[in-house]
Amino acid sequence: MPGWTPFKKEIPDFMRTTITAKENLAQLLNLDGHGPDLRCGGGGTCRRCGVRLLSGTWEVEGRIVEAPAEALSCRTRLLSDRGEVEFTPSADDGQIAAVWNSLPLPVRPETVIAVDIGTTTLAAVKIRSGEIIAKASCFNAQAKYGDNVVSRINAAAHDLTGLQNAVRDSAESLLAELGLKNVVRIAIGGNTVMSCLFHGIDPAPIGIMPFIPPVRKFSETSWHGIPLLTVPCIAGYIGGDLTAGLYETGLQPGEMLVDIGTNCEIIFNTCSGIICTAAAAGPAFEGAGLHFGCRATLGAIDHYRGNGGYSMLGDGEAQGLCGSAYVDFLAVERRNGHLNEFGRYMPQAKSMPVTDKIFVHEYDIEQLLKAKAAVRAGIKTLEDYCGRQADRIYLAGGFAQYLDLQNAIAIDMLPQRQYTIVGNTSLGGAARLAVAPEIMTELENLINLPREIPLNTLAEFEDNFIDALLLP
Repeated sequence: MPGWTPFKKEIPDFMRTTITAKENLAQLLNLDGHGPDLRCGGGGTCRRCGVRLLSGTWEVEGRIVEAPAEALSCRTRLLSDRGEVEFTPSADDGQIAAVWNSLPLPVRPETVIAVDIGTTTLAAVKIRSGEIIAKASCFNAQAKYGDNVVSRINAAAHDLTGLQNAVRDSAESLLAELGLKNVVRIAIGGNTVMSCLFHGIDPAPIGIMPFIPPVRKFSETSWHGIPLLTVPCIAGYIGGDLTAGLYETGLQPGEMLVDIGTNCEIIFNTCSGIICTAAAAGPAFEGAGLHFGCRATLGAIDHYRGNGGYSMLGDGEAQGLCGSAYVDFLAVERRNGHLNEFGRYMPQAKSMPVTDKIFVHEYDIEQLLKAKAAVRAGIKTLEDYCGRQADRIYLAGGFAQYLDLQNAIAIDMLPQRQYTIVGNTSLGGAARLAVAPEIMTELENLINLPREIPLNTLAEFEDNFIDALLLP
């Protein structure tokens, strides 16, 4: 599939292990990074870390439970001397965006590496003579601390070193895959929280008003004895990934850059200056909190056509739906008359089958409507604040690259505009910095141009959000 780097690590369907330590079960099972899915950070909200207790006495959510029993591992602790557990390990397999659409890279003979450090995924490229000669990608091992930047900020308060080690270990695996022979420079880019954690800087100030990051520029360091550069950040929730996107797109007056993820970051170049903001879309588009939601991994349904029609990543039996398929589902079933404007099924039902084993529940639709409403309200509120609509919107990030634009417009997640999908511009900007380190001065000047407008200071955002909860 063009533009996507597939990877797969062979992980067994289930594992059994004996526990003797009287500590949080989820943390014990995740010591090797392949324990149960902890995308909510062990908060008990995503309910994906379920295990089967085969023997022993346990404390489960404050109750004493004798095996055999089912339990959430993040809410379970051993009471007896030993206990046996069966669980499904998380699998690092999927499709991660590793291309971007911007100006060609400078042609230089040096070999360099660029890494995009995302909250969920990492992608890396090796470059020589202006060409990508190798790619690698993986999931961010910080996922065991939660699936969003707020959970990572909270976790850093008591385990900053663990978070730094997790993301560095993930990046190390990419470097090992690409190889460091003859590499003269490495550049990384990412959101502000990820950049801080990579460098071992506590991101706590980003989590409290007025959300000012502890640093925006990162000193040059070294990695494996190789110079390491980091794309500078604009604000607490407008990071180096958007700095890179702003540079790569050369955003002109009347143009907007939107990066859709757990946070939807927006930059709008107007005649009176560059304005930026961020809207918390939540992790629904990555499958978190949905009954059959999943990331864009092998076995995920990526596009939904209705009446039993869909496409999926890889072969075999479908395992769930990723964000792009959920967007399709809302648009298709609204057109088919099976969803009303409030996202309720017609005729009344609790769920609708996609396959004989995969269903979309009304609860899932509620979460998706909140996510799409945050994106739409963020764009509309910023346009209203600036007093004009965008002439063109650049969509950045892997999710946008895989999105059916017409379906996203049909559900009023995106407005009717001219669009250009630019892919992983965070990786593109890091690649350009790795090849041409002299642009660091331009990047550092660029981060001072946007003026941040917190959406919670604009009264109309709440009204726009409520309006966008409906399906047209």
